[in-house]
Amino acid sequence: MQSNFLQDLQAQADPDRFLAMMQVYQTAARVPLPPRAGPGLHLTDIPLNRGMLAVVGAMRKHRDAPAALRATLSRLMHVDEIFEAREYFARYIRPGTDGDDGVEVADALLKAVAVARIELHGEHARFDLADVLAHARRFEAAEDTESVKSKGV
Repeated sequence: MQSNFLQDLQAQADPDRFLAMMQVYQTAARVPLPPRAGPGLHLTDIPLNRGMLAVVGAMRKHRDAPAALRATLSRLMHVDEIFEAREYFARYIRPGTDGDDGVEVADALLKAVAVARIELHGEHARFDLADVLAHARRFEAAEDTESVKSKGV
């Protein structure tokens, strides 16, 4: 039997909320943490810590449930798996337009990350990449349908 904590880490996140928190993460990851003030424990000033702190702050400010926070943070921690399989998700990931090594990622893929199955393998958790792809296709189809409806076609 799994603990509630592990269940929260594998739980789905709200796709639209996850998309918003991904933006919070990306924005904060670029901004250095303030200088350390006095003795004590301090986080290392790296993009991961900056982004995660901002997401925690934003979700607490909006009074998101602790389980939703854990699900969102867990999925953010594993999103690099998607970029490691860039060829598999090539339809949804393309080079960025800002001239650096950045990429543009389709909302459908990020929403899929929010709801796809996370499997435990011993001490490690990983996305079921086939499930991510299936959800991305579903979100893409829903976006296409919405686009057609909004154009009145």
